[in-house]
Amino acid sequence: MDPLVSDYFLTFSQVAIGFVAFSTIAVVLREMIASSFDAYQTLLLRFVIESGLAATIYALAPVLLAVAGLPQPMLWRVSSGALGVFGVAFPVYYIRRRQRVKPGRMPTRALFVTLGTVVIDVQLWLNALTPLFRWSAGPYAIGVTWLLCAPGIILILTFGEFMRKET
Repeated sequence: MDPLVSDYFLTFSQVAIGFVAFSTIAVVLREMIASSFDAYQTLLLRFVIESGLAATIYALAPVLLAVAGLPQPMLWRVSSGALGVFGVAFPVYYIRRRQRVKPGRMPTRALFVTLGTVVIDVQLWLNALTPLFRWSAGPYAIGVTWLLCAPGIILILTFGEFMRKET
């Protein structure tokens, strides 16, 4: 694996863990002021933390596979396929949880993030199954980066809802 690529993924995994740590610190601070989260806020928080942990795992996976001796084309095919499966399953799981907590239509912001996820998933599957991208690190790096950007976007756009006190 090219050092630039492994450095990117290792550094990105540190950023993702920092994102998760920041989110969990927010929970602790919120609980210290004796104000717990409602079900929707808890769902948003879980989405942010789960996505951050997944980004960490998927950033470290190709480095582990390279250390294990998997050749480059196969490494990116396997990694892209695994992230592609997660990219299909996790949004479906999140939407089902959201419908239980907050029935009704999804907000426009969530639809745009879901559409972005679909575009990323398509390029991941193309990288895994076709030689279009020459089974390279680029599409996978974009997918892993999106895995952390999507919850960041949702968190920024719902920050008022996230910090609202239950009355």
